[in-house]
Amino acid sequence: MRRHLTYANLTATLALAIALGMGSAYAAEELGLRSVGAPQLRPGAVTASKLRKNAVTAPKIKSLAVKQGKVANGAITTAKIADGAVTQGKLPNGTIVTEKLANDSATGEKVDERTLSQVPSAARADSASFAESSNPEAFAKIDAEGTLFPAASKGIRVVDVKQGIDPGIYCVNVPGFVPKGAQVTPEYALNSIVTAFVKFGGTDSCPYPQVEVQIYNAGTRQKHPFYFVAYR
Repeated sequence: MRRHLTYANLTATLALAIALGMGSAYAAEELGLRSVGAPQLRPGAVTASKLRKNAVTAPKIKSLAVKQGKVANGAITTAKIADGAVTQGKLPNGTIVTEKLANDSATGEKVDERTLSQVPSAARADSASFAESSNPEAFAKIDAEGTLFPAASKGIRVVDVKQGIDPGIYCVNVPGFVPKGAQVTPEYALNSIVTAFVKFGGTDSCPYPQVEVQIYNAGTRQKHPFYFVAYR
């Protein structure tokens, strides 16, 4: 080989090496701006490790590109949800259950009253005297002859009022319950001192469970119109 190694051979070899090196550098420098596009990239050429941190920004992601299957569990936290982003139309039926409601979060104006049943302790108010007095179950307006006025009465019928054995005595029957209390008020009479009383427990004039009403004018029992209210 030393016999064939001449100055000419050495010079030709060095010239070839320099030409090849300059040709590669020339080719690399000759790549124009934006000359390498998607067609020049082979499939799978750009891997995750080739992307620098924060290289893919929001403007680079096309609409609907990130689908539900691409979101990791727990990736979307409360801090990432904008105010008002979750609207009523986005909530499926049955998604908000009782245990998901914060204490005192459902206020009175948000509750449909028709869906509420009676509070157990409120059942006691059904027979409370102060509640009944505002709208009693049985009351009547009765004239001096014992005739009842239906338009001004409730829970008591015409046949439930009778004259007692003596003038000024009236027997009142209350259908549906036996009264535990009653109130009688004589109708106003000019220049008269009229008083009225009730008796319970059965009398000669008004057998149990009727209520006996007695009317007096200036100390003498006599006929007179009155108003009557019965309580449970």
